[in-house]
Amino acid sequence: MREESLRDQLVFPKENIYFAFVVLLSILTYIYLAISIVGIIIILAIIFLSVTLHGIMVGGIRRNGVRVSENQFPDLYEKAVLTAKDMGLTVMPDIYVIESEGMLNAFATRFFRNNMVVLYSGIVELIEREAEKEVLFVLAHEFAHLKRKHVIISILLLPAMWIPFLGSAYLRACEYTCDRYAAYYIQSIDAAKDALTMLAIGKELYPKVNKQAYMEQLQTEHGFFVWLNEKLSTHPHLPKRIYALSRFFSEDSTVELHEPKGKVWIGLFGAMLSVVILSAGIWGGYKTLKKMDFWAEMALGVEGATPLMNAASENDVETIQKLLADGADVNELDEEGSTALHWTVYNGNTEAASILLENGADPNTVDIYESTPLMSSVFNDDIEMAELLLQNGADPAFVDSEGYTAYKYAEEYGNVDLMEILKP
Repeated sequence: MREESLRDQLVFPKENIYFAFVVLLSILTYIYLAISIVGIIIILAIIFLSVTLHGIMVGGIRRNGVRVSENQFPDLYEKAVLTAKDMGLTVMPDIYVIESEGMLNAFATRFFRNNMVVLYSGIVELIEREAEKEVLFVLAHEFAHLKRKHVIISILLLPAMWIPFLGSAYLRACEYTCDRYAAYYIQSIDAAKDALTMLAIGKELYPKVNKQAYMEQLQTEHGFFVWLNEKLSTHPHLPKRIYALSRFFSEDSTVELHEPKGKVWIGLFGAMLSVVILSAGIWGGYKTLKKMDFWAEMALGVEGATPLMNAASENDVETIQKLLADGADVNELDEEGSTALHWTVYNGNTEAASILLENGADPNTVDIYESTPLMSSVFNDDIEMAELLLQNGADPAFVDSEGYTAYKYAEEYGNVDLMEILKP
């Protein structure tokens, strides 16, 4: 592959594809938020919070980290300057080394107009072990993030980063691109592989790792949860990154590997089936609880229950007639929006319900659970009560917020007799 052609292909193809999606979705989100005062406040709050927290972190790094310069690690600084220049960075980023308690990592960032690269000390220590190229790979990888403007556009892309799978897919594609850039500009594919292996196993053991066997774990270590772990991650799995570099720079000498997908598809099917079963169980449990609400009311009592409601719940016909004769409001509501008629239905008191209906009880009153007396009779599988309510003007076509009618509930509960009398 010719040098110019190779350099033109350093950007991983999927990076631009995912970038188009995340930019579009992020811009649409910002536009949606910007059409209201509340949305604008949210946008400003997010930006303010992000800048403030980021500034606090950067402030600590600038003061406590060791800045690489002509006077501090001069050899590393000289090579870093050359690498940045070759890569086309117009301004040399500030480089800091910080203690990481053994962790091996690095990151690029930007605060206002200053680009920064932060190296964990465990990586820089490799210079003492004559692994300078590996350190340069890590440094060049972060330079590549700056070159590709990944850091600058992070605020713009923030909304899309919350979309499951999409945001992480874009970030993984960026990692592939930066691996290519780094390996190309340090002119050492072997050092690139060593650096990535070091991130996997540490600076003591990485020289002893069989890279081919490590890459072959793409074929031997697979399955749904392996796949899912990567899809939720911002970085590709390390054997995959090493293999991608090998295929890009030396395709002819790299044995082609394939990730088995069979278990992934089985896992996806199982996961979707589990979600469906779980959702059905939750929905069924919700409906059962809704159906049993009246038992809780009877056990705990409801604020605002009137003497008429108490008499209705006890099927005390004589008291009901007396209270109505004394002027009791047949359609008065309790704290849950239930009338005395609701209470008769909860308890299956058909005789009391008949008297209430004869005295003007509204069979279509909707309580705070969006249930009518007719729906409550369905929850109770009370066919006689349902027939009585229908005869007295109950509306079988009422639709609650779940999109259900009394007939739909009867269908869900499998009560054929109720379905027959409620049939539209």
